[in-house]
Amino acid sequence: MNARIIQECGRIISNDEVKPGYFLMEVNSPSIAKGAKPGQFVTIRCSETTSPLLRRPFSFFKINGSRFQILYEVVGNATRILSNMAPGDKIDILGPLGNGFTISDKHSDFVLIAGGIGIAPLTALAQKLVRTRRKRIYVIIGARNKKKLLCERDFKELGIEPIIATDDGSYGKKALATELLDELFSKGGAIFPTIFTCGPEAMLKRIAHVARKRGLDCYASLETNIACGVGVCLGCAVRTKSSYKLVCKDGPVFNLNEIIW
Repeated sequence: MNARIIQECGRIISNDEVKPGYFLMEVNSPSIAKGAKPGQFVTIRCSETTSPLLRRPFSFFKINGSRFQILYEVVGNATRILSNMAPGDKIDILGPLGNGFTISDKHSDFVLIAGGIGIAPLTALAQKLVRTRRKRIYVIIGARNKKKLLCERDFKELGIEPIIATDDGSYGKKALATELLDELFSKGGAIFPTIFTCGPEAMLKRIAHVARKRGLDCYASLETNIACGVGVCLGCAVRTKSSYKLVCKDGPVFNLNEIIW
């Protein structure tokens, strides 16, 4: 876990609805942004009252200097309150939290694959990979339909043409994201990438199977519900081959081959 956790009052720069029900917020938070890494997260106090009582966790979507962005879906009272905040408003932030994505020198080619809002932490990762001029970067994005598709433009701006899958075929290919992963390997020739992923459990299980079958390194940011965010409440435990681990403290990024479902 990051040794230095900071509580800071950040100032909202922008908070825009990018798709129906999905918002992109940019926050000026110099102390937290300075130490932030892709795959880590922050917790935000969404109200000055006790409703909601707990902070809410959000992964870093993009990190730029003294600012960072979060991409979130309005799913309850806390995110509804967050969506009504305006530029200039201040918010109470705790972070950076957890362990993010690690890129070793042995990694060269990459596949980033996500479903739904799981694309959020992978965007910051792609941003870092492009800056470090890694070899090939493949991005696969899955969504229920075109209206739910997120971040296509963000990857194109990074010079990456994402491969799109939608459940209903309204955009891209009518398929699951994992089916397009299988197609990528069947068409890509000698490709032995490191896989980074985030999304629903069913998708992660399938990706773990593909990774084991092909002998590939695979790392996932888990979407388990997080309460305290600092490893105190023990509410986000997952079972691994070595022991139970806490998503907020030991993760949220794990070697997917170590997870016992």
